[in-house]
Amino acid sequence: MNARNDPKPAVAPPPDYRVHTRLDLKNDTRAAAAVRTVLVLTVAVLLGAAVVLGLPLRSGWGTAPTVVVTVVACLGYLAVHELTHGLVSRILSGVRPTYAVRFPFLTTGSDAWLTRNAAVTVTLAPVALWGAVLVALLFAVPVDFVLTVFVVTVVNFAGSAGDYVQAGALWRLPASALVQDNGHETTTVVPAGPAGR
Repeated sequence: MNARNDPKPAVAPPPDYRVHTRLDLKNDTRAAAAVRTVLVLTVAVLLGAAVVLGLPLRSGWGTAPTVVVTVVACLGYLAVHELTHGLVSRILSGVRPTYAVRFPFLTTGSDAWLTRNAAVTVTLAPVALWGAVLVALLFAVPVDFVLTVFVVTVVNFAGSAGDYVQAGALWRLPASALVQDNGHETTTVVPAGPAGR
């Protein structure tokens, strides 16, 4: 497809599009298993990186203050992560996002139908943006903050396991696909006929 014919973000798919897939990361057992596997592997890689890099993973604050500061930082990060999904979605679609708690997940949803590439961008924006910021902070903050920043970095990369699984599924779609993630389920539609294959 050339750029003139590529779909644009919309509030409804064109009438000649048909449902291609639906993905619910919470209730789809295969997707949930993939998310858990990616999460565990990501944590293992990050812990290995901390050892190899010799990060000082201790704080002079004592256990209780370190735990409190780290938990508050992680909760704050989770909110910022979802707000980033929403902001990027709003910028790309013009549609106001919604936010919800779907234990054990925080979710961002939208009624917008995004292009495949826009949907991948929304999906990976928080981990890419905040990952770069957090990795830079690991080497810039005073030593007493390194443990907290490292834990938030692990939450960023490992906690984005669902985002990686979703982005991988979206990337395999045809370029003509449109994607809607309402915060509960991701629905993809493609043109009826050969263009949608």
